[in-house]
Amino acid sequence: MRVMAGTNMNTILSNDNGRCIELLHRAEDACIWIVRSSKKILWFRMNATTVWFQDKQQALAFAQTQAEEHRTNRKNINV
Repeated sequence: MRVMAGTNMNTILSNDNGRCIELLHRAEDACIWIVRSSKKILWFRMNATTVWFQDKQQALAFAQTQAEEHRTNRKNINV
């Protein structure tokens, strides 16, 4: 899911079991890409980690790796 607010970009890469991993990009900082991981507890969303990158491809690769690790860990717990 991609949400565009003005010229800002917020792409949700994974939203599974209360954990959300998203890729953020703001037009004001054209060379900054942010990967934010948050966890939903009750009706609150708490930021677990925020990692900043200067390259979109690095940020996207990191976010996809984090999402895959989360899915793998979740499968191992359920087994």
